[in-house]
Amino acid sequence: MVRTAVGATRYRHEGHFRGAHESTVTLVCGVVTDALAHGRHVVLCCDEAISSDVLAALGSPPEVVCAPAHQLDGRTPVALAAHQDLISRELPDQGELLLVTDASGTSTGWDCWMHTEALLNHTLAEQPVQHLCLIDLSSAPEEVQAVAHQTHPLIRDADGVHDNDAYLPPDEVLRAVARTPEPDPLEQTEPALTALDIEDPRVLRRRLGAVLRDSALSEDAAQDFVLAIDEVTANAAEHGVPPVDVRLWASPEKLICAVTDRGACFDDPLAGYGPAHRGDPSLGGMGLWLARRSVDQLTAAPTSEGGCTVRLVVSA
Repeated sequence: MVRTAVGATRYRHEGHFRGAHESTVTLVCGVVTDALAHGRHVVLCCDEAISSDVLAALGSPPEVVCAPAHQLDGRTPVALAAHQDLISRELPDQGELLLVTDASGTSTGWDCWMHTEALLNHTLAEQPVQHLCLIDLSSAPEEVQAVAHQTHPLIRDADGVHDNDAYLPPDEVLRAVARTPEPDPLEQTEPALTALDIEDPRVLRRRLGAVLRDSALSEDAAQDFVLAIDEVTANAAEHGVPPVDVRLWASPEKLICAVTDRGACFDDPLAGYGPAHRGDPSLGGMGLWLARRSVDQLTAAPTSEGGCTVRLVVSA
């Protein structure tokens, strides 16, 4: 049975595994020509050499826009938001969009890339977007090559586009690539802040602010970190089991905050990737999404006592 998102989503996530430059340009030209014939707007957000050769071959049609590929780079929550922002800007009213990207790894590493590719199928599911990923895996580890196939419900080659038997839903991919966080040596040192059985979040925010003023974080980064800790603490208080404890470690290179409650860990790997309730903050459900966007890493793991610890990490 083909496990595909086709028919269940408006978002069409196609993978093309790149060969020679000329063959890739020829393939993209064909896809763009077809999209224009169907009245779709086109954004090329990929390798500059590919974009320029495609434009030259097609005569630079005004319906085709080029955007720098690096704007879709970054940590997974940031990259997902960048995709959403680009689509919001470029998607015509009542129309459809062809987005061509260069999915050949990112400056943040293959792990982020794997998570991002899987989660695009979740966060963009309702968008009327045909998304062609140009994938160069010549330097990728075997695990990444497998995930590249699992995250694209459609595969495009010189013969056209085909359903992908290897495709897996994003939650299955994320569980498969999940890694239990290794204990950080910094957590074996004395915490810069220990707050047990949190009752007043205002007091916690003030204490965090005082500690972070002396850290290597910029003022904006410190505010974002406090926001993320505040959101995770509020989430633990609302959905976990008290008491809620907070510990913060700081070094010149990074800061780690551990928020622990006595409840079970959340088991949804999609939680916090994309705002809940279609982004309406009045309905709640935004906390984990905001927290993920504000830190470099957010992981949850059960404690030996049966509780849950959420770790937030930022680089200084």
